[in-house]
Amino acid sequence: MSPQRRQKNTTGSTMQRLTEANVARLGLISIQERIPSDFTRWEVEFEVDGRVGQLSCFSPSEYGGVPHGLDGDVANALIDIFIEQGSPDSGVVTTTANQLLLRAGLHNNGHYHRILTESLRRLKQATYTMSHAWRDHEQQRWTSGTFSYVLSYEVTSTERDTVTAGAVLSVTLARQIVKSIRARYVKPLDYGFLTSLERPLTRALYRLLDAKRYDPQDLSRSLVSYQVNLLEWASECKIVDRRTDKIRRTLEGAHEELRERGYLQDILIEGRGRKQTLTYVFGAPAQDLAQDPELVAALVTHRVARPVARKLVEMHGAARVRGRLARFQALMASGYKARSPSALLVDIIRDDEEKYLDPAPSGEATQVIRTPRPAVPASDPDEEERERQAAFQALSLDQQAEQALATLQLLLKHRLDTMQYAQVRSALAEGRMDASTVVKVVTRAVFEGRTDEAVGQLLLLT
Repeated sequence: MSPQRRQKNTTGSTMQRLTEANVARLGLISIQERIPSDFTRWEVEFEVDGRVGQLSCFSPSEYGGVPHGLDGDVANALIDIFIEQGSPDSGVVTTTANQLLLRAGLHNNGHYHRILTESLRRLKQATYTMSHAWRDHEQQRWTSGTFSYVLSYEVTSTERDTVTAGAVLSVTLARQIVKSIRARYVKPLDYGFLTSLERPLTRALYRLLDAKRYDPQDLSRSLVSYQVNLLEWASECKIVDRRTDKIRRTLEGAHEELRERGYLQDILIEGRGRKQTLTYVFGAPAQDLAQDPELVAALVTHRVARPVARKLVEMHGAARVRGRLARFQALMASGYKARSPSALLVDIIRDDEEKYLDPAPSGEATQVIRTPRPAVPASDPDEEERERQAAFQALSLDQQAEQALATLQLLLKHRLDTMQYAQVRSALAEGRMDASTVVKVVTRAVFEGRTDEAVGQLLLLT
C-alpha cells in the first residue's frame, strides 16, 4: 500500500492500549491482503493443555470470501473503540465512519468507505466454529461455540447500504468477545507501532505474533522467542498457498519490516520441506503503559477527560501517575481551593520541576508544596482553556463536529440512537449548533445528574 493511501502515525510515540486476547491469539482474519473469492473456508488444529483445539471459518463467496487484509484493521479498531467506550454489556460500539477509519489508520475517502462497507459485511457474515479453543477467563477453562465477529450493525448514511463520510455506525460485537473483554482477558497492544506499519500483512502478522508472546493462561507472562512449524504457521496465518517456498515469500516483506523496526531481533528458518521451523526472536518489549485502566478511571473521577487521562498514563507511566495522584489528593485534603481541580491534577502529573512534594508520612503534618507560596499550578488553567478553545475554533466545522460527536458519544452512550447522533452531527457540521457550547453544556449536565434534560435539549435543537 502506498504512503498516500495510508494514514500513518508520525509522532513516533508509544500508544499502549488493550485488545481482547482470544481474538488476537487465534488470528480470526487471514493476514493476506488479497485472496481468491473461492477461499471461503479454513480450519486449523492446535494443541491446548494436552488436547486438540479446533477453529474454523466459513464466509460466502459473494462477500469476498473469508475475512482478510484490511478487515483485520477494521476489526481491531472496533475492539479498541469498544474498550475506550467502557465495554458496555450490550456489546454495542457507536462511532462514525470517520472515527473508525482514523482508528484503523486508514484515510477517510471514498476508497476506504467502500472497503469499510465490505469489511462490515464480511465480519457479519463470516461464521466461526471453535472447539476447546476459546479461553473463558472467569472460569479458567477452554470453551467451544459458534459466533460471528460482528453480531449486527446499523449504518446511518446518505446512501443505502453503503458507508459514506460522516456516517454513524452502531456495531454489536459477538457476545463471546464482549464477555471476554468485560472479564479483563485483554493484552497490551502498542497502537503507535501498529499504525506506523505500512502493509496490512505486516500489521496482521505483528498482531498475531504479539499475541503469541503471551501465555494464554497467564497473560502476565511473556516469551522471548516463539518457534513454530512453517506449515502450521501458514495455517494459523490463513495463507492460501501452502507450498513452503510460497509461504516464505508471502511472509518475507513483513519479516523484513518487523526486523528493521526492532520488533524482531532475529528470524531463524531451520530444516527442509514440511519439517521447516520458524523461530522468532523478539526485540526488547515495549513498556506496558496501559496495564492499569483503573488508574485511568481514577483520573476520570476527578474530571480529567478520558483521552487526556490515557495520554498521561501513556506518556508518564502508571507508577508516576499513581504517585502524583496521591500528591493531588493530599493537597486537596489539606483544604486548598483550586479554581480547576482537574487542571491542577494534570499539572501535578506533568510537573518536572518538583514544585510539589510527596505527602508527608502518616502522623506528620501534610506538606505538599516546596515553597511557602500558595499552591498554584505552573500554568494558568484559564489560559490553557483559552488556548484549547482557540485551537478548536481553528478547525473546520466538519472537524469540530467529529470531535464534539466523539465526546457526546462517550458522555451519552446509548441515550441517542444512530439516527439521532447523525442528526446531531449534521447540525454541528452545518453550524446550526456551536460544537464547543454543546459539549460544555452536555458535560456539565451529565456531571450534575441532568443527563435526561441535556438529551431533551439536544434533540430539540436538532
